[in-house]
Amino acid sequence: MSLLTRNLIKIHFVLFLFFSVIAQTYASDVTPRYQVKEGIAIYLGLLPAEMIEGHTAKSMHGGLPVGLHRYHVAVAVFDNKTGQRVENAKVKIRVSNRVGVGPDPFKDLEGMQMNGKFMYGNYFSLKTAGPYRIDIKVFVRNSEKPIQVSFDYDFAHT
Repeated sequence: MSLLTRNLIKIHFVLFLFFSVIAQTYASDVTPRYQVKEGIAIYLGLLPAEMIEGHTAKSMHGGLPVGLHRYHVAVAVFDNKTGQRVENAKVKIRVSNRVGVGPDPFKDLEGMQMNGKFMYGNYFSLKTAGPYRIDIKVFVRNSEKPIQVSFDYDFAHT
């Protein structure tokens, strides 16, 4: 086998690995982070806490949590029929490790403005890199029975 042929094989192999990693990353990033239940659309967003800079991050939601995997979790709630944001709900969330660790208690999310849009949010310090299950309860229209949805979140970005 010539040196040129061996180099071409190596290049093809490296390109295959590169595009395989890109495809997996892209596929995980486009996983739907919303669900519609009982006429309410619930959108989930996670952002590493380090990406929220300045004074706001230190004072918002009681301040940044301690830990390696710190996230700001945001939930936007909409009336699915009208598309209007729901700004008078009570939202609770539980982030639990799916690998042998019992569920954490539910935590209240606070109403907030982010980029001029109303949503609910709070900080979480995740104990490991994942995988996680995120359970959300949304109480709308003064209901005592919540609308409940769950999301799987495979890993924490470090």
